[in-house]
Amino acid sequence: MSEQSSRSSVGSKPEGAGSDAPPLCQVAFSVTDLRRTHTWYRDVFGFLPAGRTRLNRGPLASLVQGLPRAASTCWWLVDQQEFFQLEIFQFASPPVRPKPADWRPCDIGYTSVGLHVADFAETVDRLRRRGVEPLTEPVGAAGSRRVCVRDPEGVILELMEDDPRRPDAPARLRPEIPVAARSITLSVPDLDRSLRFFSETLGLPAARGVVLHGPEHEALWGLPGAQRRSALLWAGDFLVELMQYTQPVGKPWPAGYRISDQGLLNIALGFRSKAAFDAAYRRCLAAGYRGNWRPLNLGAWAVVYVNDDQGFSVELLFTRRWYDRRMGFRVAMPYVVAETRIGAPRDEVWKAISDHEGMAAWSPFSSVVLTRPGTSERNGLGAVRRLRGFGLTLDEEIVRWAPPARYDYRLIGGAPIREHFGQVLLNEVEGGTQVRWTVRFRPMVPGTGGIARAMLQRGFTDMLQRLKHRLESGRRTEN
Repeated sequence: MSEQSSRSSVGSKPEGAGSDAPPLCQVAFSVTDLRRTHTWYRDVFGFLPAGRTRLNRGPLASLVQGLPRAASTCWWLVDQQEFFQLEIFQFASPPVRPKPADWRPCDIGYTSVGLHVADFAETVDRLRRRGVEPLTEPVGAAGSRRVCVRDPEGVILELMEDDPRRPDAPARLRPEIPVAARSITLSVPDLDRSLRFFSETLGLPAARGVVLHGPEHEALWGLPGAQRRSALLWAGDFLVELMQYTQPVGKPWPAGYRISDQGLLNIALGFRSKAAFDAAYRRCLAAGYRGNWRPLNLGAWAVVYVNDDQGFSVELLFTRRWYDRRMGFRVAMPYVVAETRIGAPRDEVWKAISDHEGMAAWSPFSSVVLTRPGTSERNGLGAVRRLRGFGLTLDEEIVRWAPPARYDYRLIGGAPIREHFGQVLLNEVEGGTQVRWTVRFRPMVPGTGGIARAMLQRGFTDMLQRLKHRLESGRRTEN
C-alpha cells in the first residue's frame, strides 16, 4: 500500500513564519519512574543532565498545565543543540495513568521521537547489552539506517543514522555529545485542522524537499502496510511530522485523558523575544485556540500551554538567554573542555592517545596499566585502565570505542569526584588533527565544583600540550 502525502499550501504566512518561526525547544514526558528514565537516556544515548525543579506544584502549576492539584518533579536533559531539552516529569498529583496496553502508533496523540545517534551500530549493540531489543531489524542503506526501540516508559524512539537538518542550520553548541533529537511525530484525527494550527497559526513552514519517512518505515513501529496522509514542518532545525492514518484508523484519546498520563506529554516552541512570544499567543487567540490560563510572565521567562481543537497541548516558552541554565538548557554538571591541534595525521594521533599503557609518557600519572582488556580490542570497549599518581589510584572503563575518531570512558573508582565521564574526540583538519578532550563530573563536596573544574581544566590542557609536543617533536626528528 502506498503512502499518501500532503504538501499543499497552508495559507499565507503569519507574522513570525518562515525562517523566523519559533524552534522546537522541548519534548516533555510523563513517567512513572523519573530516576530510572533519566538515567536510561543518559547511559544509553549520552544525554547530559541539565538540572531539575520541584516548582511545578500548587495553584499556578495547576492553572498553567490544566491539571487538578498539579504536583510534579521535573528533571532535564540536553543534547548537542543549544536551545533544546528533554523535560521529564513524574507527577505525584494527579496520579500517572499508565499507557493503554493495546496502544498503537496510529492512535491519536504524540507518537514517537526521532534521535540521530553518532554511532548507529554501537548504539544498537549497547541497547541489546542492556536487554532492549529493537522492534524490528534496521532498515535502510548504510548511512541512512533506522530502527525503533521503546524507552522504559514505552515511548517509541526512532534511531537515525542520518541527521536531517535545515540548510541554514547553525553549528551545534555541544558536538561532543553523541545524540541529537531530530523529530516528533503526531498521529492526528484531521490533517487539515492540524495544519491550520501548527502551520497557519504557529507559523511552522513546510519542510519542502525533505522525506523523513516512506512506506517502508511503517513496519519499524509495527504498522506494516499502513496508509496515511502526512505533512512535514520545520520548527527551527527540528522536524514536526503530522500523520493522519486512514488504514488503520487510530483510536481517539482515552476517556478522561490528561497530559499527566504516561508517555509523551507535549512539545514546547521556544522564543527569545517576548514580543514574538506575545504575538504567537495573540495569533492562537485570534484563530480560536485557548490556553489553560493566561501567560505566566516572570520577567526572565514566560509560559503558556495552548490547546488545539483536536486535543494536542503545545507549550509556548519565552526564556532570556542569561536564564538558560536555571531553565535547564545548559549542562548542570561542571564541564571541562581541553583542545589542541596536533601537526600529525589522525591515525598517528589515535595510536598514541588510545594506547592506555603509554599514557604515562605524556600524562601526569606515574603509572598506567590495563587491568582488564577490551572485549574485541585490547584497548577498546570494556577495557579498564588503572592510573596512579598524586597519591590516587583511579579506575576508568572504556564505554564507547570508535577508532580512529573517538572513545568515551567513565570513572568507576578511586577519585574524589563522582559521575566522571570523559570523551576523546579526533577530527581531521588541514595540516593535522584537532583533539578535543571533554570531561564532566560531580564533586563529592558540594560547592567545590569551581575549584575542581579549574584544576581539571589546567591538567587536561597541559596533558594535551605534552602529547602535542611529543608527537610533533618525533615527526621533526624523523624528517
